[in-house]
Amino acid sequence: MRLLIAGALVGCLSCGGGGSGGGSGTFSGSVGGRSLVPRDATAATLSFGANGVPGRAAVMAITSAAGICPLLAGGKEPANTQYLVLTAFQLQPDYSAAPPPKPGTYTVGALAIESAAAVFAATDASCHLEPTSGAVATSGATTFTSVGNRYTGSYDLTFGFGDHVTGTFDAPVCAGAATIGAGSGSLACQ
Repeated sequence: MRLLIAGALVGCLSCGGGGSGGGSGTFSGSVGGRSLVPRDATAATLSFGANGVPGRAAVMAITSAAGICPLLAGGKEPANTQYLVLTAFQLQPDYSAAPPPKPGTYTVGALAIESAAAVFAATDASCHLEPTSGAVATSGATTFTSVGNRYTGSYDLTFGFGDHVTGTFDAPVCAGAATIGAGSGSLACQ
């Protein structure tokens, strides 16, 4: 289920929800020789299905573009942008998933009730995903200090070939944005 969610993360960087205001994040390290200078962060709730079971997960995107929520809500996406997309969910008794109901640590790469996934990706000048930029975290954790209309916390992630990144996020839920596919050509490139 985590790999399915991780694959969908880059395809859904913002979805409907409540809240407003800009976010922020920090990023230390690199993935595949690429770093990210955070200029904004946003959050959303992503609905998905895995093995015929519906579920939802919290999705946070730390991005090198400023004003990401208004852009996405307006049907636009920024060119030449790096993203660190974090997701977290809690497995329910019926095997469905739900967004984190409380602060805590969600583990990447382990079968756990409270699970997380992370993807690093970049878009080019035409807003297409750069094929060599995508990487899925293989281990680590996302720790939430608050959940709900605003997700705050930290992450400590390891990607293939030993790339290690750490940082923090303060990501308000992006109000008014429809489910979109950044990097898929479905938004106007800006």
